[in-house]
Amino acid sequence: MIIDSHVHLLPKKVRENRTLFCERDVNFGALYSSPKARIASEDDILKYMDDSGIEKAVLFGFPWEDHKLINLNNDEIWDFHQRFSDRIIPFAVLSAAGGDRAHKETERTLKAGFKGIGELAMYHHGWSLADFEALGPSLELAQSAGVPVVIHVNEPVGHQYAGKIPVDFGGLVSIIRANPEVTFILAHFGGGIFVYGLMPEILSVFKRTYLDTAASPYLYDARVFEVACSIMGPHKILFGSDYPLLPLSRYLRQLDEANINGSQRDAILGGNMLNIIRERNALSKK
Repeated sequence: MIIDSHVHLLPKKVRENRTLFCERDVNFGALYSSPKARIASEDDILKYMDDSGIEKAVLFGFPWEDHKLINLNNDEIWDFHQRFSDRIIPFAVLSAAGGDRAHKETERTLKAGFKGIGELAMYHHGWSLADFEALGPSLELAQSAGVPVVIHVNEPVGHQYAGKIPVDFGGLVSIIRANPEVTFILAHFGGGIFVYGLMPEILSVFKRTYLDTAASPYLYDARVFEVACSIMGPHKILFGSDYPLLPLSRYLRQLDEANINGSQRDAILGGNMLNIIRERNALSKK
């Protein structure tokens, strides 16, 4: 089974008039003002899944500053899930503005049945320790519900690109350490933070931390799979395409180049995410 753990769906009205929302939300504009930045519809996502042999996909929206737009984005993802419950796994995004309304949205969506929280991002100024600490109330709800939390993390060095932000790695480790029962998924190979897993005290903090592969062909050569599997273990790597950014084929090519085959390949392409979902389902039945 192939599960894409990182797919984006934006509200219909945004897809129909991106220019308006690029003007309203500076963070959205930074990522999507270029016409080359693709925006996928529900039909696009289903076709991508069918053409690629992907059985299930984890969907999340964009961290809008406008709470009403956050609600709309989550509601449309939930509606999509309701119509394709065997294929679409809904995660709830929260506003970059944070605060009490973000906590209430976490509560609302988890009560409705969302399977996770994310992708959380701070595109306007990056992640600071204070930003990570502000997630505390929502993380408590995620822990109680037994759902994973996806956080946008990128590498602190290298070339600049739309969506690349400063990330306080120390703050990220601190919030993971402070929430040992929360399952964290760090997008984009966690910006390379897994390298610090060579330090035993950091590896112990990453006990419930996973990495997704979103955008890896743009950022790393295929050896990233070998190194991440060596340090974190192949059971901690989740295939995520960041669709519509890149298709499955680009990631399969990297897996081939890294000589990741057999059970390890199956785990990365879907087995690991399936285990996370099963764990959540088991907890919810207790």
